[in-house]
Amino acid sequence: MDTNFSLFNQINSLSYWLLLESNYKSSVKLNAEADSYFIRVKKGQDILYTHKINNLSKKNKRYLQFELSAIVNHLLHIKNNVTFRGPRSA
Repeated sequence: MDTNFSLFNQINSLSYWLLLESNYKSSVKLNAEADSYFIRVKKGQDILYTHKINNLSKKNKRYLQFELSAIVNHLLHIKNNVTFRGPRSA
């Protein structure tokens, strides 16, 4: 399986987990017209994490893999904090 596709799936799965299992709200947007990929994680009104990848289709495959891995690592860090502390109200 393509590594980047696997990383996109991990990002979507982690975002979905945050929505279901915590009071964190996450959104992932793939904008084909702008050729961009955007993720944001919020707790209440506070933005905890954002990352935008511009020129998604033109990125060097290895650099894109690095960026996607960084997003996965950030989301895993947030998930681990939620799991460790337990869900709390916003």
